[in-house]
Amino acid sequence: MRRALLLVSVLGAPACAGPAVPAAAPTTRQVIVGFVDPTDGTAPAVLDTLSKTSGVGVSFVASISPRSHAYRLNCPVDDPACKRAIEALKVNPLIQYLNLDQKKDFR
Repeated sequence: MRRALLLVSVLGAPACAGPAVPAAAPTTRQVIVGFVDPTDGTAPAVLDTLSKTSGVGVSFVASISPRSHAYRLNCPVDDPACKRAIEALKVNPLIQYLNLDQKKDFR
């Protein structure tokens, strides 16, 4: 009897689940920065340079390779200042490329 109740409650749970709630719009922009030379992406001097160049706070997220790292720019995605920060980083001579880091939906 217990097994039957457990089975019914487990199998019935998805039917009771509400609709998926869409994710909130991100409040920060994440970017992938490719440096010209191998770079320690977590180095305080690198973070300071990225912050000064962009004019916004920059946080390290992850290393992808010795020259490529993901960072979070502490500015709202839809803020024109965030777009200016990205453009300022793109023209920095230490940076080979900058791509927006966007989550992919593989459904």
